[in-house]
Amino acid sequence: RYGNDREGCARAWFSLPHSMRVLYIHSYCSKIWNKAVNFRLETYGLKVVEGDLVTCDNLEWDLSPQNNTVHVVTAEDLKSNVYSINQVVLPMPGNNIQYPCNELASWYQEALARDGLKACKFRIPALQLNIPGCYRRLLAQPQQLVFHWLESKDVPSTNGDCGLDTGESKQPQKMRDSLSLSFSLNSSCYATVCLREIMKCNV
Repeated sequence: RYGNDREGCARAWFSLPHSMRVLYIHSYCSKIWNKAVNFRLETYGLKVVEGDLVTCDNLEWDLSPQNNTVHVVTAEDLKSNVYSINQVVLPMPGNNIQYPCNELASWYQEALARDGLKACKFRIPALQLNIPGCYRRLLAQPQQLVFHWLESKDVPSTNGDCGLDTGESKQPQKMRDSLSLSFSLNSSCYATVCLREIMKCNV
């Protein structure tokens, strides 16, 4: 419709609503951040290491670089044991953030390079793009967690709701307990991920 040259791509970009354009950019940055978290935990585990970024200025989940400063963990900090894993943050890509000073720095560069964004400054006036980035805590804790066990007689049956005869009603039902969970999470945190982590353990 618009052509595949530079001008055509720009016209196609501006044909999208502003909210959708921002959503695409933030979704990509979130994908990079999630992969960075996986790499960080696989490489260093749940310990603070030299070169990590930490903050103690704000307890919010998303930390704006304009209002929060990050500190690069030094060898002296590790000896003093002054920071915990709950203070470690990772950056969302942008033009106003600092990257960790350990293996994560090269990981970010390689991840962006694979997507053709090695030289991207996340500020492109021609496309009206200005992505400052932010910091997110490595770990998130569920709040207001409430749980209780349900016996099989307390769990509502869903077989009759689907309108299909599965034959299960003719079979003896096994007694099975279920766990009911209620919790709240910060924005940009997903209940499915929390449940995935919970179900890694025996309950």
